[in-house]
Amino acid sequence: MENSLRLAEKLFESQNIQTFIFEPPYENLERFDSGFRNQFFPKEDYGMLGRWTILHCSEVGNIYLLEDFFRLASVIVPLPAKNDGGGLRYFVASPFTFERLSENDISAIIQKSSIDNAVNPAVPKKMLSFFAELPLVFSRDKFQSFLCALFPSLLDSDDMHIVYHYFSGGETYLYSESDADGVDEEVAAAIEKRYEIENAMQSAVEAGDAQSAISYYKKITRFGIKPRTPNAIRNLKNFAIVLNSHLRKIMEKCGVHPYYIDEISRDFAIRIEECTTQIQLFDLAIEMIKSYCTQISEHRVKCYSEPIKKCVTYIEFHYAEYLSLQVLSEKMYMNASYLSSQFSKETGTTLTEYINRTRINHALPLLVQTSRRIEEISNTCGFDDMNYFSRVFRKFAGCSPSEYRKKYKK
Repeated sequence: MENSLRLAEKLFESQNIQTFIFEPPYENLERFDSGFRNQFFPKEDYGMLGRWTILHCSEVGNIYLLEDFFRLASVIVPLPAKNDGGGLRYFVASPFTFERLSENDISAIIQKSSIDNAVNPAVPKKMLSFFAELPLVFSRDKFQSFLCALFPSLLDSDDMHIVYHYFSGGETYLYSESDADGVDEEVAAAIEKRYEIENAMQSAVEAGDAQSAISYYKKITRFGIKPRTPNAIRNLKNFAIVLNSHLRKIMEKCGVHPYYIDEISRDFAIRIEECTTQIQLFDLAIEMIKSYCTQISEHRVKCYSEPIKKCVTYIEFHYAEYLSLQVLSEKMYMNASYLSSQFSKETGTTLTEYINRTRINHALPLLVQTSRRIEEISNTCGFDDMNYFSRVFRKFAGCSPSEYRKKYKK
């Protein structure tokens, strides 16, 4: 464990982010923000920060990512208990920021937070200097991927999740006073319900059930999750990035090949940043769920034996080439009759049907997103005979290629 933590320290330090172990007697709390609140909010009781962390960030298996109104961010990871019966320990990487603040940003913070000594002309300059020296993480998406790759490996846990806490602009302090006296029962019940719905959405995505997953997602959006930045568009983009990362991990859990995971995740990461309206971001989130469900349904291999996994993966990468039972049995070094029987047993479909479905799935976006001739698309997807392509297409899509293009092409 200690060697793993030292490795984590070095990795964060390579990004200029300081780390420390937060453990009994839970002192030196100014390390969470490098003394920011001590400098600009001298009346603040840092002890409340410690109590808030223990109350809200103590579930082992979670990676807590905190951001506050001042754009300060922290990573808090509760560690498995020691055998000596001591209190819970936390690995903390803090503070850093995801965006460099301008003079206007500093002025807005001072105005909204009612700093006692805001009349002092030196305050904006000091605060700007403080933020200029903070470690800057340029990509939220890559940083989340880094966290999801690092801690499960170091802590030998296959099922770790990122949990976000954002502290709104209406609060001068990192936390509200109500948190110090206990947890509001109604708020706690709402949070519990939200997690229940999130788990249900995850199960639906794992099953490839896009309709149910979208229904659960719409329910989640009604919970009024606190914004992470004052900018409404940036806030929705952040939530979309979180959704993209979460769906990517579900896809990985389902055994989809990393090639497809990286392809779809990268595409949506780019498209999120290209959105300029709230409507676009909401529509993109729905499309994201549909796409991940489709990919999971099409590329699921986790439940297959190794020979069938290899066979399915080969088909996915070579669908445009000539494929047959004989070709695949030679590639897999298996008896053709046994491969045919085992493939049907594990996948619930014949090898020929699986090849044809894979080819049709690759033809669908070409019909909608391009103006290429249907015969050319047929050849591109591995069909030498246009008439055979049309028959197979109608079997799986319920209509002809030209009818499908007319119905769905934008």
